[in-house]
Amino acid sequence: MESMFSSPAEAALQRETGVPGLLTPLPDLDGVYELERVAGFVRDLGCERVALQFPDQLLGDAVAVAARLEETTGSKMFILGDTAYGSCCVDVLGAEQAGAQALIHFGPACLSPPARPLPVAFVLRQRSVALELCVKAFEAQNPDPKAPVVLLSEPACAHALDTGKTQDEGARAGRLRARRRYLVERARDARVVGLLAGTLGVAQHREALAHLRNLTQAAGKRSYVLALGRPTPAKLANFPEVDVFVLLACPLGALAPQLSGSFFQPILAPCELEAACNPAWPPPGLAPHLTHYADLLPGSPFHVALPPPESELWETPDVSLITGDLRPPPAWKSSNDHGSLALTPRPQLELAESSPAASFLSSRSWQGLEPRLGQTPVTEAVSGRRGIAIAYEDEGSG
Repeated sequence: MESMFSSPAEAALQRETGVPGLLTPLPDLDGVYELERVAGFVRDLGCERVALQFPDQLLGDAVAVAARLEETTGSKMFILGDTAYGSCCVDVLGAEQAGAQALIHFGPACLSPPARPLPVAFVLRQRSVALELCVKAFEAQNPDPKAPVVLLSEPACAHALDTGKTQDEGARAGRLRARRRYLVERARDARVVGLLAGTLGVAQHREALAHLRNLTQAAGKRSYVLALGRPTPAKLANFPEVDVFVLLACPLGALAPQLSGSFFQPILAPCELEAACNPAWPPPGLAPHLTHYADLLPGSPFHVALPPPESELWETPDVSLITGDLRPPPAWKSSNDHGSLALTPRPQLELAESSPAASFLSSRSWQGLEPRLGQTPVTEAVSGRRGIAIAYEDEGSG
């Protein structure tokens, strides 16, 4: 899972410095990157400055593609090779910093609408496919010609519907369903939830953050919004008081492989937090896993409002399948005003702790430097050293 968000730590030590080599032969650039269509897109808009967004694995072709487009269009091209979040999302902020009037996105894309209006063209690349080998592999895996089959393809091979890697996904799907049920139980047991802002360029990410915060408050949990760029184990380890994290990302980020042991706490999808905190979700007949957070917001056919405070759903006994303990009903509930984030306290319960982070710190053996208030004698302020570390003013020149 770590490699889906960032490069492994060992890669920085093994990487060779220098300019990356060309990945695609020059005669094939026009066909692989659809440069004729891209040039027409730029000329039709009349753009003078255009941003070219490449993922890390395609940066070797970036300079050649930019030079070819500048030659054919006369526009200035800017290469965006370091996105703050997933490379599948349109980097609108990077394009605005370059003053670009349009953006060309190369490589795998989630096709999520950008948060700000900007003309965008997507180039998924086209890879050659050995159709004869694909047909033989398909016939070997599916001997019954009448059996219904769903074909999945990478975007770069969609023009030929690559079936050379057909396999039975039934066992893996069962493991994923079991894993998601476990994550929902972890979210129900959690007291502190970290909301990871995994994108700032996709539309409705602000509304989704507000929805998830209201959701955790209604379930009696504390939530913190964390904007850390690409999540890594080292970054998330700085928040040991957080029980679970929820990644607010594009659909491709939500479909990333399940977590490995490198992360200390699990990372959930927004729909898994919805299932843990909203007792009315999912409704009957709805698949429990949604890949886009926008499907949980008001206006979506999959949106389910929180039950009113007097609903019996809040009082249903709930036992943790992980610890075996009886979970108490939430201490706080959402108010009847759906347009407000105000909370209505339940009179029979009290909030025992005001800061989960402070409570976690008080339980640790080392709690930081001792202030020793009132035990240190008061002295007058004195002048300190001046200069820089390698040559302070009071040091000799020798």
